Amino acid sequence: FSCECDVTDLYVAMHKLPGLSGIEYGPVYETLAEPSDYSLFQNFNNNTTSSWHLDLIWAQAAWDVTHGTEKLAVSDQNIWMNHEDIENKLLYYDTTNTHSQGHGTAVSTLAAGDTDNGIGIASIGYDTQLGFFRMNYNEVLSAAYAGYKVINMSWTSGCNFNTYVNDALHEVYGLGVFLVASAGNGTTCGGPTELVYPASYDVVFSVSSVDHNDSHEQANGNTHQHNSSVDLTAPGYDVPLTAAPGWYLFGSGTSYAAPIVAGTASLIQSVFPGITPSEVKYILKSTAVNIDAQNPNYVGMLGDG
Repeated sequence: FSCECDVTDLYVAMHKLPGLSGIEYGPVYETLAEPSDYSLFQNFNNNTTSSWHLDLIWAQAAWDVTHGTEKLAVSDQNIWMNHEDIENKLLYYDTTNTHSQGHGTAVSTLAAGDTDNGIGIASIGYDTQLGFFRMNYNEVLSAAYAGYKVINMSWTSGCNFNTYVNDALHEVYGLGVFLVASAGNGTTCGGPTELVYPASYDVVFSVSSVDHNDSHEQANGNTHQHNSSVDLTAPGYDVPLTAAPGWYLFGSGTSYAAPIVAGTASLIQSVFPGITPSEVKYILKSTAVNIDAQNPNYVGMLGDG
């Protein structure tokens, strides 16, 4: 059959013809597209490309489904607005912000940096738009009121549960916002098994770290946080990142693992508009790769993989 129509029109038309049954869409053959900035920054561990963190989470397969249509918020110190991987992605920024710009830039570009722009590094968020908010709970509330459905918090506000903060975060969660936070860097709050906040609040998705081999331990035996509040791990050791215009390097910290998950959550929302935070959490946890075999000393303390 042929017609002047697209594949969906043809599919519907075939269903309307009497006597035909078993009609299905045919396979669609596509290459796994690689953005122009996927492998620009090289020489990690003697020839592993800079995008090992994206390889580990199967980013290119995700991009075959969507490049992202939603927006996400980053709550952090500050960013370089003129950064080549940020300047075309910003939806919101407070120009009176005078805090340090390196950490926020690194976090923002990992979550939603400009991708396929022929410079810098690629981001899991690809086409995801970015709103940048200051580093406090009032700003998290502001981002939620502004309609952002994913908020990344790569910071700690303390080592103890706070009722008022918990209430505020429940309000954010009730607005349909998926909250992501870094679990802690091992020395945070006195040791790697200690609970760190906001990551340990029940409505916050807590992210710890693995390396390119899915190992939670660094070469020196040190680790980032592992405890009962961790929901998932993501690349957080020797992650390729950028902290200022033209400055690309490798860094370690759950601050870098969390935005990779936040960017992924935004892609999920792009595919399933209106999805609830609990459904995003279910998808992330139920599709995670079990890494107990690589981390026998931390079984039950690294979330679902």
